Amino acid sequence: MVKLEEVSAEQFEEQVLSDDGDDNYSDFSDDDFDDDDDESLLDRLAALKEIIPLKHRNRIAASASTLTSWGKTGATFVGKSAWVVTTSMLLLVLPLALEIEKEQALLAYEKEAMQQQGAQQMLTSGGPIAGQPQQPGQPQQQQQGVAPPGFQ
Repeated sequence: MVKLEEVSAEQFEEQVLSDDGDDNYSDFSDDDFDDDDDESLLDRLAALKEIIPLKHRNRIAASASTLTSWGKTGATFVGKSAWVVTTSMLLLVLPLALEIEKEQALLAYEKEAMQQQGAQQMLTSGGPIAGQPQQPGQPQQQQQGVAPPGFQ
C-alpha cells in the first residue's frame, strides 16, 4: 500500500538547499531493488513477451520454425550423403587400393629375387670381386642378366 504525503513547494526548496552539500543524497532508497533479487531469468523472459507485439512474436516463431526445419533437412542430407560416400569407398576404392598394394609388394619381391639371383651368378661365374682391380691383360667379363621369356 502506498502512503501519499503532500509537500509544499517551500518545504521542498528548503530541503533541496539543505541537501546540496551532501554527495550521498539519493531520491531512491535501497529497499526498492530488493524485489529484483527474487526474479528469475524465466520471469524476466516472460516479461519480455509482453513487450514484443503479437504480430512480431508470431513472425519470430515462424522464422525459428523454418530455420529449425531447414537445419534438420540439411543435417539429414549431409548424413545420408556421408553414408553413400563411405559405403562407395569401401566397396569400390578399398579393393582397388589393396590390389595396388599387392602388386607393389610382388614387384618388390621380384626385384629382390632378381638382385639375389644376379649376386649368386656373379659368385658362381668367378667374376671379379667388387673392389678388386682387374689385371690389364685379362678381358673384361660381361655380366649376363636374366633375359625375360621369349628373348633368349
